[in-house]
Amino acid sequence: MDATLDSARLNAPGDLKSSALVSAQTEARATQNNVGNSLADFRTVALERAVMIDAFDSLATRMVAQLEARGASKETINDARSYERKVQGRRAKAKAKDNPETPDIDESEKSISASQQSSAAKISTMYELLDFCEAQSEYADVTQEGLNAADVRDYIDTTQAKHDSSIVAAAKLSNDRISRNRTFYNNDGSICNLAARYKALVKGAYGAKSPEYKAVNAIPFKKPKM
Repeated sequence: MDATLDSARLNAPGDLKSSALVSAQTEARATQNNVGNSLADFRTVALERAVMIDAFDSLATRMVAQLEARGASKETINDARSYERKVQGRRAKAKAKDNPETPDIDESEKSISASQQSSAAKISTMYELLDFCEAQSEYADVTQEGLNAADVRDYIDTTQAKHDSSIVAAAKLSNDRISRNRTFYNNDGSICNLAARYKALVKGAYGAKSPEYKAVNAIPFKKPKM
């Protein structure tokens, strides 16, 4: 914009001179690119984790079926199924509902939430199920690839590693967004603040009704809701 304006008439302070504004623009673009790259990295590792965790439901069912097929006791099977239900987010019994005839008591508070479907919770429960199965002599006979104890542990370990990577990626994305927002919106030298001051500079130098100010003022710089 300075190319069409009289720099002597503007008499801009250092941080509003063309060279400083170009530097601010370059920095802003870099922070936006960092966010884009971090978002792509996070989506990749989060998808990989999700695909692996999606297989837990079927894997847990097959592990319990192996115990049942190999003659484990009913009590053992019931215990194993409790882990299976936790992995799959199901309940042994329906969630208790509040009884309107007892307004002073909320029966639903007595129910343990079955919403243990977060990645960390599912991974932890799969480890618990595996530990339980390994403690049963019947499961020692399971040699099928993908179902034997060593393969299952390797699969869960890999999923845990993906989960850990997703946490790191999420933290980097969050930090990059904070940096981007600071550069664009949230400090004295932000793009939005520099733009507002530059518009005021042109307004002061040329007047509110001048074509120069109207041209500069028409360029939108808006801070989104955070």
